[in-house]
Amino acid sequence: MKDLILRAARKTARMKTRTSISAAAAAFAAVLALMLACGSAFAQTAKQDYEQLCAACHGPGGKGNGTAPSVMPPNPPPDLTQLAKQNGGKFPFDDVVAVIDGRKKIPSHARIEMSFWGVTMQQQGKEFSAESDAAVKRRITALARYVETLQEK
Repeated sequence: MKDLILRAARKTARMKTRTSISAAAAAFAAVLALMLACGSAFAQTAKQDYEQLCAACHGPGGKGNGTAPSVMPPNPPPDLTQLAKQNGGKFPFDDVVAVIDGRKKIPSHARIEMSFWGVTMQQQGKEFSAESDAAVKRRITALARYVETLQEK
């Protein structure tokens, strides 16, 4: 009888271990799926930001042929698809982030033609707080990564 109880206890322990491993695998799969979905949503947000904030000047494909430049002479917007090519084949990520942000450069008359997105994107009522600055940095980083996808090979 004692032997039977001992075998039953071992079998129950093995089943609990398998269940725990299965539950952990299911939880991992759920977290992974959520991360992938968020990454996809984040990329979509960057594309939407580009379409809403940049395409009017830079064009939908980043060629600098948007509809707004005719109202903002004299400097036409640059062709964003050529940034890597103009930088020896390497996308100048940090420079693109700085230009989008706009706060790291001293404004010149030419700069006034492009919005200072690091200021414009601040959360209303929380402007320049750590929380708002972090959100702006994430958004600008995503937007720069999106511009990187526009590069012509």
